Amino acid sequence: MKIKENIRIKQIGDESILVSNDGENMNYTRVISLNESAELLITGSFDEYFTVRDWAEKLTARYGIDKAQAMADAQVLADKLIQAGVIYE
Repeated sequence: MKIKENIRIKQIGDESILVSNDGENMNYTRVISLNESAELLITGSFDEYFTVRDWAEKLTARYGIDKAQAMADAQVLADKLIQAGVIYE
């Protein structure tokens, strides 16, 4: 999978959000709010291909959760981002 090139993370106060950047303007009509773990995974995945397993390994290393839970959490995030058109396979 890969994050689309026009996607950026922006800080609005204490919150991190995903927005689309067309090169001239930010599109704030479709905003995705990110928790800390989602921000960690997305930030570390710009400009590279990754798998759900890669994300699960990052979650396990960072938070010390078991592999099964990390895989489930990573898959849920990937599914949501695919549905939102943020990443492609």
